Amino acid sequence: MNQIKQMFELQQKLNDATNGLIWTEGATKDGRQISWLRCIYMEATEAIDSFNWKHWKDIEGQPDLDNAKVELVDIWHFIMSEAIHFGDTGFAEAYENMEPEREINPELMVEILEKMVAAAAGANVDKSQNALYEITGIFFKALANMSMDVPELYKRYIVKNQLNTFRQDHGYKDGSYVKMWGGVEDNVVAFNIMDEYPDLTPEQLYKRLEEEYKQ
Repeated sequence: MNQIKQMFELQQKLNDATNGLIWTEGATKDGRQISWLRCIYMEATEAIDSFNWKHWKDIEGQPDLDNAKVELVDIWHFIMSEAIHFGDTGFAEAYENMEPEREINPELMVEILEKMVAAAAGANVDKSQNALYEITGIFFKALANMSMDVPELYKRYIVKNQLNTFRQDHGYKDGSYVKMWGGVEDNVVAFNIMDEYPDLTPEQLYKRLEEEYKQ
């Protein structure tokens, strides 16, 4: 199975568990309306803030490239969710073998993200638009400009997907979940596990998260 197809299947499973099977109709099991497009452009604006664009502060500041990658993975969660909701997931597999750029261009990255914000926000306001394919194309341009390929996206997605699943299974909604594990935030622990064992399957990563959480 290719990695993009597997990510879609994992996202479907996570959304089903979190929001109930009704989520594909645009609402959670609790009756709350879902706007995946809004999620996309809000995360894209957060990604923009990873770059030193403010002319009035941190003139010599460097972009937070690692955080930008984190935000891209979050955006990917919501793009896949919108695609499942829309009823078309296979189109994204065309990007499976995309080639990343060798160097990151921060200024271009901000421009790409702004295009994503515009496309997602515009489609969210005007429901007659279908911006899914445009947004997905912009996303993979952003991915390439960050020197990321699909295998790196997959690795980072698996970490966030399994951590999100783990959180839901261990009281995240009712507030009983403990996010700091021995003074270290859970997402740092999860990425450290994957860095140490890069070939873990989603199930194996989840098991290791359980072992760490018990400690």
